[in-house]
Amino acid sequence: MRIQLEEKRAWIARFFNDTGPTYDEVVHRFTLGIDRLWKKRMISELSSPKNLLDLACGTGILSFAIHEKYPDCNITGVDITEGYLAVAREKAKASGVNKISFICSPAEAYVSEERYDTVTTSYLPKYTDLPRLISNLHKMLIPGGRIIFHDFTYPSNKLLRLIFKAYFVCIGPIGGWWYPEWKEVLKELPRVIEKTAWVSELTEAMEAEGFVDITVNSLTLQGAALVTGRKT
Repeated sequence: MRIQLEEKRAWIARFFNDTGPTYDEVVHRFTLGIDRLWKKRMISELSSPKNLLDLACGTGILSFAIHEKYPDCNITGVDITEGYLAVAREKAKASGVNKISFICSPAEAYVSEERYDTVTTSYLPKYTDLPRLISNLHKMLIPGGRIIFHDFTYPSNKLLRLIFKAYFVCIGPIGGWWYPEWKEVLKELPRVIEKTAWVSELTEAMEAEGFVDITVNSLTLQGAALVTGRKT
């Protein structure tokens, strides 16, 4: 049974309302720095974007990394949590970046007259209505435009599942003590990852909208995946 959007929204509200100020630090520390490698892998999929949409941009980690490599690219960051966007806007102000704009909206509800050549997102797929999202993105993408989606996955290999579970058993108490505002996230996140089937749901939605060149790449001991595709 597919998880309803209301339940996914409830996860977002519980997990992210008060975690914006420490998000960058926690993501880096509790992925053991691998998040940076995943972001680099995503950026390696880009091809000189001119007008890019970064969904669930959060505090702008990926948005600013893309800007660093493609400073002339116009980037629109969209996120549902205003506290995260406040951090992102402060970063942009402090660094004098004016090529990134930030908008508060649920990803699947965002509709714009803008036409994008690329859509990126990291950690969003498990939290959104993928068929609705892909339908909207198909309308906003130019012909040949690409989507690059990344998120955690629950390993299919039994040994890797044991490693996955052991990892969260270890970091849960440590992270909850070090960052109390993250205690529930670190406790519930593995259950959310195990419960969702975003890769199959995403590829089905992409195929239904006529996307081509759909690829799925497993990352880091099956702990994450990268899905890409192109609008015909």
